[in-house]
Amino acid sequence: MRTPPTASDASRRLALSLSAALLAAPRTAAWSAAPERESSEPELVRLYDSAASQYDSLDSGPLASALGLQALRAQATDLCRGRVLEVGVGTGLNLPLYDPGRCESLTAAMRFADASFDSVIDTFSLCVYGRPERALSEMRRVCKPGGRVVLLEHQRSGGALGAYQDATSSAAARLGGKGCVYNQDVAAMARAAGLRVVRQQPALLGVVALYETVPV
Repeated sequence: MRTPPTASDASRRLALSLSAALLAAPRTAAWSAAPERESSEPELVRLYDSAASQYDSLDSGPLASALGLQALRAQATDLCRGRVLEVGVGTGLNLPLYDPGRCESLTAAMRFADASFDSVIDTFSLCVYGRPERALSEMRRVCKPGGRVVLLEHQRSGGALGAYQDATSSAAARLGGKGCVYNQDVAAMARAAGLRVVRQQPALLGVVALYETVPV
């Protein structure tokens, strides 16, 4: 497994070769907000635009490293091979972590034919998609048979903590969570989208998990 490092020169060259398209992934119908979500797509765009300048320091800074989130990102990208699609690339936090010796190409758009990619990866974005099930279905659609869809996501934990998430999810998403619905059943949504979970690695008392899934 690659450690969460300062990016190697080779990784930096891979990241730079992606150009601006990686940092401006086009929104398609798959990402449009569903009526049941309280935050509309324009509102989420506004929230993330306002948070962009602090996002890296929060999600890859000392606290994120202490919580093991950087190590989880490294594990997730380490599962990727061949032609890779990153969904919800955001500010590009994962780009230095890909192994250019194993990844032939990397992109962030979703307008592709069926079975276009060997690996599809999403990290901490599923919770803000208006229709997460539809997003997962798109990931499955563009993934080749025998490929993998890698998900590193917020999810519902069990027991009292899960009950707390259920009670606070709506307010948290609205007031400070930038639209993130953090009590989703990621495994169930993946199965409903036609993905089989081959490995699930929970972290942080189960509120985060790394999933390795394959199309069925």
